Amino acid sequence: MSERPLADPACFDPDHFAAHGYPHDVWSRMREDQPIAWHDDGIREPFWAITRYADITSIGKDSDSFISSPGVTILRKDQMDQGGAPRVPLMLTMDPPEHHKNRMILRERFKPSVMRALEEHIITRCREIADDVATARIAVAAGASDRIDFVEAIAMRLPLDVILELLGVPTDDRDQMYLWSNAVIGSEDPEYGSVELPRDAILAAQQAMFGYFARFIAERRLSPREDLVSLLVEARIDGEPLSDIEILGFCFLLAIAGNETTRNATSGAMLALIEHPEARAALTADTSTMAPAVEELLRWVTPIVYMARTATRDIDIAGQTVRTGEKVVLFYPSANRDAGMFENPFSLDLSRKPNRHLTFGFGRHSCLGNELARIELRAVLSEILTRFPKLELAGPVSRLRSNFVGGIKHMPIRLDA
Repeated sequence: MSERPLADPACFDPDHFAAHGYPHDVWSRMREDQPIAWHDDGIREPFWAITRYADITSIGKDSDSFISSPGVTILRKDQMDQGGAPRVPLMLTMDPPEHHKNRMILRERFKPSVMRALEEHIITRCREIADDVATARIAVAAGASDRIDFVEAIAMRLPLDVILELLGVPTDDRDQMYLWSNAVIGSEDPEYGSVELPRDAILAAQQAMFGYFARFIAERRLSPREDLVSLLVEARIDGEPLSDIEILGFCFLLAIAGNETTRNATSGAMLALIEHPEARAALTADTSTMAPAVEELLRWVTPIVYMARTATRDIDIAGQTVRTGEKVVLFYPSANRDAGMFENPFSLDLSRKPNRHLTFGFGRHSCLGNELARIELRAVLSEILTRFPKLELAGPVSRLRSNFVGGIKHMPIRLDA
């Protein structure tokens, strides 16, 4: 076997992500010189880094050769094979035919026509959020600070409220769900978890969420309603009802995925517009162009860094042999800046068409809630740009220490800069 090209460690370094954001310069060099490269930092599982759009979509189409069930994230070696974690089935780590059977349970509830029926309600919620922010503006004006945290005051509220409403649980618990979600996704960030013991943070939050949702599962078994927990309670796969642990897996995934992607896309999109004032001014002047603008902002931000797959056979990719059992990591932000797919990929073009970005993944595992996320982004950005046209940064942005989610933890803003 020829010598394996080695990936630049910065392509997957959470400290680099926290300090500087995405390493687009590194990914660009890798796309050009070593589109498939071996990464082994001695800390995490080794894997092949895949950075080109064409290779990522090719792997995404081939669910026979590249499977999800061994895990879609790259684990730290000191956290592998430890007991104590509840074995909860997640659709994210299922392969055909189980994945299709589980996806079919939710498909009807998340199809575009159903999501579009929620649009007016989502717009109303955005207006309520903006009203609350306007009230907060009066409060901070009377105090010592004129700053508001965009993430906590705006970006996190809408997606959490919407997914909790769909699940059928109280939106009053939004702040608690936000803390649990942060502990799961930000387990290696010292603010939310532990750099040394991230697994402990994940397990504690996961177990707390399971205990929380178990109550609603029990209630819906006795008295179903028109919500997703009731749908899951009444669902059947091959004629058999879902067990409580299977339903908990759905609730956990929906609560995390329904919040993290849209929250960080909202914060990242607003930051991109602040950093590109001409694009922002044009969009503010004509929010009817919001639909293509959101697609470009999704491409630009790409809040999910990667998904991993495991090879089921020896297979050649871009001149390198991936051996059976080896993992490949699909870097979606890199694919979304690939000049082989996008003209002038490092230019923010809010009218870009076509725009076949991979922000919501690709193939069988593409994000089920992508239409909901698009509607939420269009609604919240339209409202904020209209209500607070002078909104500006009021301090440095704090980024999540994670190589899985490109998260913004805090983004101080002034509404009347």
